[in-house]
Amino acid sequence: MNNTDPDMKMIQALNITKSFGAHTVLDNVTLEVKKGEVIAIIGPSGSGKSTLLRCFNGLEEIDSGRIIIEGDIFSEKDEKHHKDKISARAKREIAKKLGMVFQHFNLFPHMTVLGNVAEAPVTVLGQKKSDVIKNALMILDKVGLLDKKDAYPSKISGGQKQRVAIARALGMNPDIMLFDEPTSALDPELIGEVQKVISDLAKEKMTMLIVTHEMRFAGEVADRIIFMDEGKIIEDAKPADLFNNPEHPRIKTFIDKISRRDAE
Repeated sequence: MNNTDPDMKMIQALNITKSFGAHTVLDNVTLEVKKGEVIAIIGPSGSGKSTLLRCFNGLEEIDSGRIIIEGDIFSEKDEKHHKDKISARAKREIAKKLGMVFQHFNLFPHMTVLGNVAEAPVTVLGQKKSDVIKNALMILDKVGLLDKKDAYPSKISGGQKQRVAIARALGMNPDIMLFDEPTSALDPELIGEVQKVISDLAKEKMTMLIVTHEMRFAGEVADRIIFMDEGKIIEDAKPADLFNNPEHPRIKTFIDKISRRDAE
C-alpha cells in the first residue's frame, strides 16, 4: 500500500454497468482517478453516484466492465454477465486499500470511540493491539476527538460520530477514501466540523472520492468534479469550469436548483 508514484492510477473504471432489475443504475461508466486526486461526484438523487462508490469497494457487483485498483484487477465481467473473473479472496485483499464513510455512522454502540477505531485493525488485519491503540489515539487526535476516546457513541454529537467513522476508516490505513454523502445526516451547524476533517485529508494528498450535495464544499475541496445523471457521467471538469461554464444544460439546471434551495 501507499505507493509513492505520483502518476499512479489509483482507480480505473472501464465501461462498467450496473442494473437493479430493469433499472440501469450505471450505464457504461468510465473513470480514472490518479494518486492524490480529490474528486467530488454530484448530481440528482438516483443518478448512480452512491452505487458507483459501492462498486469500487465491492459492496455492489458490477454487471459488466472492469474495475482496477492500484493496478490490480478488482472486478471484471463481460457483457453476458458471467461470473466475476476475480476470486473472492483476491477481492477482499484489494478492498482493504479503500476506506469508506457512509451517510449514517454505523458505529458499534457497545464500544467506546477508541474501541470503534481500534476494532477492525485487530480483528480484520490481525495487527498487534498495543500498536493499534497507539495509532488509533493518533488518528483521534487528528480528527479532534482525542478527548472523547472513552465516550460511547450515544454520548457524542452527530458530527463527532461522523468524525469517529472517518477515524475508523483511516485506522485501516487505506490508500483511497470513499465518502458517500458524509454530511447529509447532520444538522447544519455540525457539517463544518466534518468538512474540515475531509479538507485536512485533501491537503495531505489523500486520494478521495466524495459524493456530496454540498456544492460550495465540492468546489473548495475537489480537483475535479464529476456530474452524473441517469447512470452516466455527463461532465468531468475542474470546479471553476463546471460551475461557471458547464457544457451540459442539465448541469446548470441542477446547480441553480441546489443554489436556490441553499438560499432558502
